[in-house]
Amino acid sequence: MVRKPMKGHTGFIICGLSILLVAAPGQAVQCQTASGNSWPLAVVLPGGHRGAVNALVYDAQGRILSAGADGFLGIWELSHNTALERFQVSSATIHAMVLRPLKTQIGLIESDTLGQYRISAWDYETKQKLFTRSFEDPISYITYSAGGNFLILGGTRRNGVIFVHPETGELLRSAPDIPGTVSFAATGRSERTMISYAPTGVLSYWDLESGKELRHFIVPPEIRSPILFGTNRFLGGIDQGGLVILDAVSGTEIVRDRSISQGTLVPIDPDLSEFVCASVGVSTLYHFSLSASGKLETKNRRTVSQRIAPITSAAITQDAMALGTTNGSLWIFHQDGKTDLMAVKHQSGIAELAASGTVLAIRSGASTGFIPLDYTQLTDNTLIRFTSTVYSHITAEVSESPEGSASATFLLWQENNPSLYPVIKQVHFNGRAFISTSDTILDKLSARVPLRSTAILGDQAIFLDAVGNITVLSTISGEEVFSFSAIGALDATFLDEGNILIGRSAISGNTPFLIVNILTGETVPLGYLSTRGIGIRVYRGSSGSVYGAVIDQESGTMKTVLLRINTTHPALSERLDEYPREDTSFGIAETGGFLGSTLGGEGANRYTPAGMAPFERSPGFPVDIIDGGRFFIILDGEGNIAWHDPLSGKLLALFHLYEDEWILETVNTGPVLRGRVSKS
Repeated sequence: MVRKPMKGHTGFIICGLSILLVAAPGQAVQCQTASGNSWPLAVVLPGGHRGAVNALVYDAQGRILSAGADGFLGIWELSHNTALERFQVSSATIHAMVLRPLKTQIGLIESDTLGQYRISAWDYETKQKLFTRSFEDPISYITYSAGGNFLILGGTRRNGVIFVHPETGELLRSAPDIPGTVSFAATGRSERTMISYAPTGVLSYWDLESGKELRHFIVPPEIRSPILFGTNRFLGGIDQGGLVILDAVSGTEIVRDRSISQGTLVPIDPDLSEFVCASVGVSTLYHFSLSASGKLETKNRRTVSQRIAPITSAAITQDAMALGTTNGSLWIFHQDGKTDLMAVKHQSGIAELAASGTVLAIRSGASTGFIPLDYTQLTDNTLIRFTSTVYSHITAEVSESPEGSASATFLLWQENNPSLYPVIKQVHFNGRAFISTSDTILDKLSARVPLRSTAILGDQAIFLDAVGNITVLSTISGEEVFSFSAIGALDATFLDEGNILIGRSAISGNTPFLIVNILTGETVPLGYLSTRGIGIRVYRGSSGSVYGAVIDQESGTMKTVLLRINTTHPALSERLDEYPREDTSFGIAETGGFLGSTLGGEGANRYTPAGMAPFERSPGFPVDIIDGGRFFIILDGEGNIAWHDPLSGKLLALFHLYEDEWILETVNTGPVLRGRVSKS
């Protein structure tokens, strides 16, 4: 939906385009804005999109909403030329976004590279997802009915058009039976009739009460970026022959301009016979008007400066025109003639966290740094030093008394380079600085293929390689303590100092879990709940409780099951959570007697005696969750480190890492802290 401009203000398009080549980009503006109930005030600029901006809309408050390849929704404030908020709404690419009339709700088309096609709806003010619905075939078009009472979907091969309840995602039976693919549809204001366009070259009108076709016309096929304008009298788009405008009432071709071969069409006002074409790739903007005699007039044409990446999306309101680009930038052309690049501040990516003793290890790119495990120990103006490293992973010692030791033990290892020996690193935090003691090089590890997983308990470390070889080494001497080969092994951890637990695939009748005594070599297969599955994850909590995850194909359906494993009586193992698809990369952590996980990827949950409950979310979907002693610590997809209360799940603090600084935001409990970052 495009917000209508005020009468007499459409001239900003001409004025804005005329200065496009010489206007300076906007300056970054730092501001504090309320960011809803889920996280604290935006004390710095949020980051911009990573990848193409595929969709733009203006909401009723004049803010811009943007979405694209990175799965994030951006909210932008025109008066400050800056990002207000950025939060993740999809783990896949967002291809299209529509705004529900008179609501703070949006509908999205999502898809990934694995053949998953989804639509979803969100309330972007409360940051609550209303629903997600999957389809077997691609969805190429989405819009709301004129009154917002249902969503219209088009583009499937099985059903040309689908109606969906806007808040529940329930399929509605009132959709007419249109064969083949539909790439455009819109209802009249009464929502009793609908116009649709099929890429085969059919323009149809439908009675929605009876579901019957009222009339249809044979028109040019394969029209892209179709729009209705001129009080729904005209339908415009671009086909193989260039820009084409049809009389929507009769299907007659009115205009053909072969010089316009690609682009996105945006109506300036649905009641006016004017529109803008943002030409994708060559980055040219056209302002067109259709005269009363049916002649297409070019009111303005401008080639966009080379400093602006190719245009991927556009939106218009009474105050400004917004353009999204392939590199994630957002440009604004204001009514007063200014052109601004919307200001953002990208965070540094954080790939991994590990917690031991009173220390939190952070891996960012090819560097490793340390901060206090307790965020309240961070002080203003502290310098955080990151040191370059050749290692790709950090594993922390499993401690039975979190935060009980001033010394922290970490294992640094390289997944894809088995010739690089792992290193045991000891770090001590004295309350002011991090002091590293001498490192232990584990040069007795004889892995010849990539490592799959590692774990540390006490003075022993376990290594599992990609072909199922398991080696236990002393972290003090580096000597080999035990070796074992398990066909199909996928993960391994310590049960105690004398036993290890292996998760494995169902090869040759294997049970999903296997216990091995590293003193005697004795093996004990563990089934669970009398069913078979693939044991993809094993985890030992600080309390000594053991957890596992299984890919289960029971009854012909695939699901991921999170278990509390009873090693004595496997049949009594407890199912804690189920995800209806495969998830092999989620995190598991235990803190203060509570268990948390990121199963499913779009949220984190904690498992209490009262049942499962969600954590308050941070801007990005959770990537991993770790035991933070008195806290659960979650790493999200934006690179934020979030501390959560184990009992309530409330977000307590957010840590942001940038190239030259760090920022800590505490929620309702203290000031915002900042400090410097150095990398060597």
